[in-house]
This record gives sequence, C-alpha cells and structure tokens, in this order.
Amino acid sequence: MTYNDNLILRYLYGLDEKRDYPQSIKRFLIDVGSDINEDRESAINELYGLKNNCKKLAVLSKKFVDAMDKSYMKFTQFHMDILSECDGENGVIKSPYFIEGSLVVYSIKNGAISLWVFHNLPNANNNFMAVPSYYIIAVPKDRIKGEGHQLDCMIMPMIDGCCEANLRDYIDMVLDYLCLRQWAEIEIAEIKTQQKKSLKGKNKTSVQDGISYFIFDSKWFTEVCNNNEFVVSGHFRLQPYGDGSRRLIWINEFKKNGYHRKALIERANDGEQFI
Repeated sequence: MTYNDNLILRYLYGLDEKRDYPQSIKRFLIDVGSDINEDRESAINELYGLKNNCKKLAVLSKKFVDAMDKSYMKFTQFHMDILSECDGENGVIKSPYFIEGSLVVYSIKNGAISLWVFHNLPNANNNFMAVPSYYIIAVPKDRIKGEGHQLDCMIMPMIDGCCEANLRDYIDMVLDYLCLRQWAEIEIAEIKTQQKKSLKGKNKTSVQDGISYFIFDSKWFTEVCNNNEFVVSGHFRLQPYGDGSRRLIWINEFKKNGYHRKALIERANDGEQFI
C-alpha cells in the first residue's frame, strides 16, 4: 500500500476533501463490536482539528532510528523543552520498526503530547482501513536524564480487547525524533508523489499531486568507524548559543586510530523523486 492509498493520510492531507473519516472510524468500531464511550469519541473527534493542519509525513530511515536508539534514555532531559518549543504542532511519523502500514499521528498542546497509533485493519467488507488502536497522552514531569525520569501517561485502547506491548516506545520515539529534528544536524530528503484520479463523467484520468513526505537521515551518523582501540561512546549535548537558540549536538564515538567510511543514505522508491 502506498502513502497515497492510506486512508488516514488521505484525510489528514486533504486528498479526500468530502470524506468524513472520523465518522468512518466510528462505524468501524461499531462493526467490530467495540463500545464508543465518551472518551473514545472525544479522541476520534480530535482528528477533525488535524485535517490540513499537519506537518508533512516524516519517514524515519532505519539508520536514523538505530542511531537514536543508541542514546535511549539520554533524551529524557529534553522532553519538557521540546514540547514547549513545538507547542501547537501536529504531525505524522512512519518508522521502519512499525508494523507494515502503521503510523503514529501526534499533536502537541500545553506541554502534553497526544498520540494516535494507527494500524491497517480489515473492515466488514474485508477492505483495509487505517484505524487507531490506541490513544495516548503523555506529560513529562522533570528534566532528569535516564532512569528516574517521570512521564505521566494516559493510555486508552480504542478497540475492545486490543493488546500491544511496549506502548511507551511510541512516546519515546516521537519525543526523541522531535529533539533531533529541532536541534540536531540531520539529512532530510523531500519526496513528492503523484496520483491518478478519474474525471467524473468522463472516461479519462488526470495526474495530480499526491502526498509529499520527508525521509530523515542523520549527518552525525554518516561516518562509520572501525578498529580495536578504546572507544568513547557517542552522546548528545544541548548546546546554547549567544543568540538564544539551542542546537542538539551529537558527539560522535571516537577512537585514537582507525578508518572511516560513508554510511549509506536512504534512497527514493521507484516512481518517486528526491527534491
């Protein structure tokens, strides 16, 4: 399934202007026997405010996520700062470690981040549609690095009987991605797509713009080192500058002797174009 075929992406980025997708989600839940209580309905209705109001889809490369994971729990000290700096932002993230076709939609407001974990699930007609399996709200409570960091979470299954392990990973992944995107030196490639659309009343099709998205890689991980000498572990430092800005600096692992080679950079898929 391409991004242009994903129903929640089509809704959020305005490719299906007339479709009321939140209502489609509610019908899906009813069809599978899940009760739509007040909290679930409120979580679904929040999606109305995100339509045509999201940053472009962010597709994280495997190298980007692998490098990010190496500093797991080191970003916690920045979580309060990044939510303050990105207040009012909405977006969508795709990770190579998500289930195929799955996405996380996020919204930041007043020091809290809301997440919708979307999976492609078969409906009553056996057609796959993007449905939120979980709705999560997280609020960081301190600037402690690593163990001891307090993160208040409200996790609500959207489908009765839904069970998924490691939901905290979604929260950390989105917050860490925001830190890197906002403050680190990263490689970004924009990819634009096109879609064919049938013309009403005519036996013709037109080619229109589809969903544009960014692939994220990292300049601080494009050099690969290898030898048997003592290694100083890589780490992040939030460096202040005189103009009041801050930049998240990646201090690379370094060795006294060794060699460097360039890591591979993510490539566009067939039929897509780097901008």
